Formats: sequence, C-alpha cells, structure tokens
Amino acid sequence: MINHLAVAQQIKNKLLASAEILLVTHQHPDGDGLGALSALAQYLSLKNKKYQLFCLHRVPENSSFLPLMHQIASAAEVFDNDFEAIVVLDSGDLGYAGIEHLLDRQKVKTLINIDHHPTNTSFGDINLVLPHFSSASEIVYQLFRYWQQPINKEMATALLNGIIFDTGAFSNAATSLSSLKVASHLLNLGARHNEINEKVLRNKGLGLLKLWGRAFERLQYNSRYNLAFTVVLSEDLQELGVDLEAASGLANFFNELYGAKASLILIQLPTGGIKGSFRTTSDDVDVARLAGLFGGGGHQKAAGFSVKGKLVYNESKWEII
Repeated sequence: MINHLAVAQQIKNKLLASAEILLVTHQHPDGDGLGALSALAQYLSLKNKKYQLFCLHRVPENSSFLPLMHQIASAAEVFDNDFEAIVVLDSGDLGYAGIEHLLDRQKVKTLINIDHHPTNTSFGDINLVLPHFSSASEIVYQLFRYWQQPINKEMATALLNGIIFDTGAFSNAATSLSSLKVASHLLNLGARHNEINEKVLRNKGLGLLKLWGRAFERLQYNSRYNLAFTVVLSEDLQELGVDLEAASGLANFFNELYGAKASLILIQLPTGGIKGSFRTTSDDVDVARLAGLFGGGGHQKAAGFSVKGKLVYNESKWEII
C-alpha cells in the first residue's frame, strides 16, 4: 500500500471526523463484501462512531454468523438521513452497490470507495482501489495495520471469511502470497476458522446439491467461443430452497472444467433480470472485458454482470428474451 498511504490516512481522518457514517456493500452480498463491512463496522464501534449499515438485498444464511449483520437496515431506514461519509465496499460502481437511484449526493459530504476490482469506475470522492489484493477484506486488513488498529477475534473472523470467500479457499487466481500471509496472521489473532469452514465451505445441503444436478444437466459447450455455460432458473431456487448466494458458488466449481477456456453461469433472479458469472483459468482470456460488454466488470479471471430479460429454452438452446 506504499503508494496509497496518503489515501488510507485520508479515509481514517474522514471517518474519525464524521458524525454520521453509512457503510454499504454491493447488492446480492457475498462473503467478502460482508466480511469487509462487518470488520469496518466493528472498527467504528470501537471508536464510538455513529454509523448505519446497508445492503440492498438480504444477508445469505451462510454469512449471517458474521458480527453485526443484524444491524443492516432497509433503504427506508437509511436514505432519508444525511451522512457526512458513505463508505462503499467491494463494488465496482454505484449501480452494483445498489444505491445509484437511492443516493442523494446533496445529503452526503464525502463518498469513499474501497474496492479491489480493476474495472472500478473510481466513483468516490476518495478512492482506494487496489486490484492486486485478493479481496476488499484484505484491503480493510491493510488499513487496520496502517492505522495501527488492533484486530480482535471478531474482526479477524470477518476479514478471514472475506479472504477465504474471494480466493475460493485459496484455490483460485486471487490467491497470492499476500493473502496467505494475511490469513495466517488472522488465524494467529484468533479468527474462528472452524466456523467459517462450517458455514462457507460445508454448506452444501440437499437442495444445493440437487441444484448442481440441474446445472450439470443443462451444461452446454459453445465451440465457436470455447465456452462452457449453464443456467439456473428462479423456479429452481424457489423449489429447492436455495438462496442466490449459494447458487453463485457454481461459477467457481465449473471453472474446473477441462477443455473450455471459460465458463459462464446464467442465473434467473427471483426479483427479475439475469445474473451472469464468468470464470477462466486461461491467461489469454480476460473475462472482465467480456463482462464489460454487458455493463459488468470484475477481474481478468473472475467477473460478472446483470442484464434485464428472461431465460427461455427454445429449439434445444437457451436464449435471453
């Protein structure tokens, strides 16, 4: 973070000087966004700062164990208020954060953007975007270290959860020497790895396994683009009792397919629209650019997007209408 120390100090100064703070993570929240949110909220609590938490969609069951998740408020409870600072975590833009149409900049003095996605649009008044880190949680860890903020067991658990989630338990391209060192330190600080393992890695209930079966059954290969893809329908999620976050984990699993240069999972959202998740292990494929064609973004080897429409099966192929 040597080139970003001034920004890190600017963020600390703004947070400590602000009377009203809002912390936000992206819609359809995941383990990293919520881990970073939890850890930073705990920091503000230790500093006796007044803050609120917001996420457009509910916390998935496998992340509900993280500290302070019960404090996440609805838009009606949050966006009528004035804030001296809003911190957006793990989101490439305000649209993905889910607050683009809710945020009244007249009521916000400073918008702080903390993220690790290279496609981030630098939408904040203060931007700390560090793509070489594995996760937003790893960035928050580095902020605490620079701020000389002691990390307690609960903060360590939240941060380790985020790093494990975004590295696929240290199995995907986001895994780095830095992320491994940080995880080791968090374990030494008392992070509850067993609970993370139980909630995040061993959360494959019968419904989720049945969902995987349907995704396997629909798996297709596009030889023109060397792309393997499958779809998950909103009816699948409802019938099998699986939440969106659990379904999204399929993208990492299909990334292990032999013979395809990239994989794509399309999920029909119960609320309408379609969520797409690209993955690749090929160095000559940049799925962030592919996701960008649909208004999304992410990393070279892991990216996503959301589009309007509905998935339909027509003449032996899936289409978006």
